Amino acid sequence: MAKRVFISYRREDTGSAAGRVYDRLSRLLPKSNLFFDVNTIGGGEDFVQRIESEIGRSDVALVFVGDKWLEPAHPPGSGRIWEQDDFVRAELRAALARPMLILPILVAGARMPKPEQLPEDVRAVTGKNAMPLRHESFDDDAENIVAAVLGVSAKDRAWEDQGTLRTKIGYGIGGAIAAAALLLLAALVHFWALARPLSATIGGPLTTLLLIGGMICGFWLGLRYEARKRKFR
Repeated sequence: MAKRVFISYRREDTGSAAGRVYDRLSRLLPKSNLFFDVNTIGGGEDFVQRIESEIGRSDVALVFVGDKWLEPAHPPGSGRIWEQDDFVRAELRAALARPMLILPILVAGARMPKPEQLPEDVRAVTGKNAMPLRHESFDDDAENIVAAVLGVSAKDRAWEDQGTLRTKIGYGIGGAIAAAALLLLAALVHFWALARPLSATIGGPLTTLLLIGGMICGFWLGLRYEARKRKFR
């Protein structure tokens, strides 16, 4: 049975990181199983009831914590987590009231708050084992988070190889198409310059061989480009 995941974050703090993890999860889980944005709550709906309803049918809550997670909404003042109507506080309170997996995600070197920095009704989150999500090791950290959500070990992460293979094939096909387009352009220039098709100049078999060879080279270059891009990302 597919897991249902609730993603808690502050837009101005960890919105980008949460979105990238959501994208990875959406490749493996139905999007209907992922609650990502409070903006999906319709006008007139009771905010607390909707949050409690979504968390009530979720198996995992990802709580993204960044450097601004505790900052006040309108400085100077106490952290917004202390406000009764703070949506992150409401989400945490609802999650902690259920027997579900709660994973604090510490983004870009953020640290877990101390218990005294949080209201009593959400203080228990500080006792949960947090996972890092760092810029310099984002791919590995994100895969660890996905594995924790799905409850699988490192050796069972089949989606990593599958995803890499799909990406490689996509780049290879893209390279082959680009090569075919360039050869077509060259043939059109040849026809425009000499008023006869390329096959009439070099022969039909050689034209076919040129097309096939060019597409193979394009496919190989696409694979090389994907490998280089993955190496330096």
